[in-house]
Amino acid sequence: MADEENEAAQSIATEGVAHVEQSVSRMMTQQAAAIGGVDDGTMEDIVDKLKILDYEANFCLPNTFRPLSRTYFSRPYHNPNEQFFTFTSLVAWLMDQCGHHFQAPGQFDDPNASATAIIAELKAMDFSVKDIAPGKLRVGNGDAVLHVLNILLDKVMTQKGWSFKPPEYPADEYNDEIEADEPMDEDIQDDVLSESDGGDEEWYSGGQAGHRDDDELPETSAGAIETLVNPDDWRMELERVTPMLKLNRRNENKDWRSHLDWIWSLLETIEKWFPEVKVQLERINTDLTKAIDKIQKRESTLSQQFDNWVDQYRSQKKDYMAITENHKTSAEGVGTLTNELNQISEMLEQVKAEISSREERMTDTSPLVKIKESMAKIKREVKEMELRIGGLQHAT
Repeated sequence: MADEENEAAQSIATEGVAHVEQSVSRMMTQQAAAIGGVDDGTMEDIVDKLKILDYEANFCLPNTFRPLSRTYFSRPYHNPNEQFFTFTSLVAWLMDQCGHHFQAPGQFDDPNASATAIIAELKAMDFSVKDIAPGKLRVGNGDAVLHVLNILLDKVMTQKGWSFKPPEYPADEYNDEIEADEPMDEDIQDDVLSESDGGDEEWYSGGQAGHRDDDELPETSAGAIETLVNPDDWRMELERVTPMLKLNRRNENKDWRSHLDWIWSLLETIEKWFPEVKVQLERINTDLTKAIDKIQKRESTLSQQFDNWVDQYRSQKKDYMAITENHKTSAEGVGTLTNELNQISEMLEQVKAEISSREERMTDTSPLVKIKESMAKIKREVKEMELRIGGLQHAT
């Protein structure tokens, strides 16, 4: 009964995992159908192949590149320009290793032109790249980039005499059938098996723990086994170790059961909402297509109806621009003449001020009056002098 339950549980888990794998594989295949041979481990394979070719000494050092990480081309880099430049330089180096010369694009060249040139060179080397668009290479990461590097590396390795065979795994000699007297809980069974793998089995004898050796196993008969351990000591030891034997399971992220439940929930959510979302997206796509067609038709109609108006507007705009230029030139001339007029006006004011000052000096009689007064004064003084002279002469 226990064997049947275990087999049923294992079959259910196997069927569930297989169903999830098929669903996930179907979804991933729809996205990556155009590019074959690319998976989560492709970038790691690329790095390993590059190390075989000693790319650190032959490519990184001469071109001052840093060694690639194991996820460099699998995800976007913080500097897309540097990532794309590294990709184009690596492609050029691999093509040179294949014996096909290709000038590496510069770091500041047009990415679209560089991606188109790489695709053209790959076609010239008889690679099938019809499903790879230049826009997929322009980003410098993703499945298209990994596919291009992978096929170039495979060709280089083939030309250099390297070949890889699939790994050969040894046959499994473990017995998958486990006999048990009582059914064991599946979670406890997995934990016990995981903890016991590779470990030493301990056995208890006479109250002391030791390692069991096949050479030291006592020969037992088919009869009942009699123990020499005191039941009281056995009971005390059992009470001591019982708390240590309690199994406290934690729902860790690495537990495959939690991953399986999570995948099941995501799959159910996708299967539940995908038909409705698909219908809505198709409806939106149809509406957008119709709206774009209407807009394009309306634009063509308007352009046909207003061609004459547009030509007239363009001619009037040209006339307006010419008039504006003439007005600007005339305004500059008026400004120049205005400045000259201001200067002449200032000079005229100065001349008028000087003439008025001279006229005032010419009509002023005050100097003449002063001269007359001075002459009268002099005459009086002369008379007084003559009187004094006459008096002095008479006295002598």
